[in-house]
Amino acid sequence: MRTKKSWRIVLPVLAGLMAGMGWLFMDQPHRDVAAESAQFKLVPQELMGFMALEDSTSALYLNAVVELYAVVAQDDGVRASFEGGVVAVWDTLQTHRILEPGELLRVKGRVTGYDNLFEEVRMDGLVLVEGEKASQ
Repeated sequence: MRTKKSWRIVLPVLAGLMAGMGWLFMDQPHRDVAAESAQFKLVPQELMGFMALEDSTSALYLNAVVELYAVVAQDDGVRASFEGGVVAVWDTLQTHRILEPGELLRVKGRVTGYDNLFEEVRMDGLVLVEGEKASQ
């Protein structure tokens, strides 16, 4: 009889502790790409070549913060594409301006993968490092 009463107390306490640990594990802060230093500095064509290999070399760049020196192909305010096959989604926590096509600039973001169908490198958390007009 006494053990049943103790289990009625112990089980809810253990369940509460497990739920609390699960909540702390799942509630991680947003990764701040803007504050991280770039692990690699490349042009889009280089990154595209490494990611298209889909071997141990491409695994180095996956989930890494990469700084690109790139020419803008188009920007809609949510997603920017760069000449050389890189498409990146802007970081929603950082303010940014709309980029003009043909603009030469430095951006950084986290590489999320390579899309075989469209032959594009995908990135997220894109932030503008510095920009200047390309002379063409």
